[in-house]
Amino acid sequence: MFLCFLVFNSTSAQTNAIKVNPLGLAFGVANAGYEFTTSDSQTATISGIYYGVPGIKGFGVGAEYRFYFSTKEALKGWHAGPSVGYFSLEDDFNTSASVFSIGGEAGHQWVWDSGFLVDVFAGLGFVTGGDTLSGLNTTSAAIGVSIGYAW
Repeated sequence: MFLCFLVFNSTSAQTNAIKVNPLGLAFGVANAGYEFTTSDSQTATISGIYYGVPGIKGFGVGAEYRFYFSTKEALKGWHAGPSVGYFSLEDDFNTSASVFSIGGEAGHQWVWDSGFLVDVFAGLGFVTGGDTLSGLNTTSAAIGVSIGYAW
């Protein structure tokens, strides 16, 4: 009986979220991530990425750390933080390359009581190529809208 009381009277603050960026599909990029709280106003995200644009395809992984500013509750409100990524890419001529990125993102995430969430974000980063792309050193910009579920 006491266990049931604890379960039904626990706080309703969400501490985990899964999300996808459906707009990326229009540009040949599929991105899904898992965000989890690390403190009252901070989270970490790990993500997987499929990259398939004409002439180039590949997979990647990313990590992001977010600081939430507008509330004392992580996963909700204005956020900003650093991000890193790694991509393994191959072109139509079977030339493969590793690409690394480091940068930052900022945005706003809404989470409803039902758990549905919308995350609007923009980012700026530095991209460098390894192996066969050793001359690649450039900046990158990104904007996106992710939808998902928080619990």
